[in-house]
Amino acid sequence: MRHNKFTLVELLVVICIASLLMGVVLPAFNRMVTGSAVDRLASNLKLRLERAQSQAASSRRHVALILPHGNTTTWTDSQEQAARLGGSRMCYVDYSNYQGAFEGWVTDDEWSTLDRGAFLVRAYKESEVSSSLAAGSVQNASSGTGMDSLIRNTISENADAKPLKDISISTSGGNRTLSNSSIIFSPKGGIRSTENVYLVVAEAVLNNGALFYPGGNGSGSYNWVALKINRLTGKVEYYRP
Repeated sequence: MRHNKFTLVELLVVICIASLLMGVVLPAFNRMVTGSAVDRLASNLKLRLERAQSQAASSRRHVALILPHGNTTTWTDSQEQAARLGGSRMCYVDYSNYQGAFEGWVTDDEWSTLDRGAFLVRAYKESEVSSSLAAGSVQNASSGTGMDSLIRNTISENADAKPLKDISISTSGGNRTLSNSSIIFSPKGGIRSTENVYLVVAEAVLNNGALFYPGGNGSGSYNWVALKINRLTGKVEYYRP
């Protein structure tokens, strides 16, 4: 039988065509993956918040969902660091003076981690939404701002108006107070806040301790979604631009 063989020129043509196709397809595939990472993280956080609310109601105790953020010196445990800017863990707290005192971890709950490419980048109060979220912005400053200032509340108001609560926890290294790091659910189902809270999940790239957003410097179209937490009922809803 006669077998047809490819010539070198034919092989080079096929390789060139394949390279061109990969150049067209891969960027679209990457955009699809990072876009779905935003939805996955938002969905995971929603489930975690709803589970914390359910745990508070069933145990008749205050339950905090800790949301690690900021620089690495704040979160000393390796699992805490792995969960930063999107992961979480539930614990029981004694709530007083606008912060929660750690009482113990919720049984069978460990640190959840996140898909890289999507991060929890900001927490807002209801009164901040009209000038921030509604305008399609996920940051208060230009790209490159440190992670700590992106997630932490910088509004100078009374302690109970902060979007995220302080929590004091005990570790093998001693007691630590973690600022603006948790959503605390009461046994009645609501959260400890004077306003509804919005958690913003956005597509971003982590580089040298700073988050950069595709689009750059506030001029582009950001890929983000927010979770609105009703302060009275604890109900979590998606909020999109």
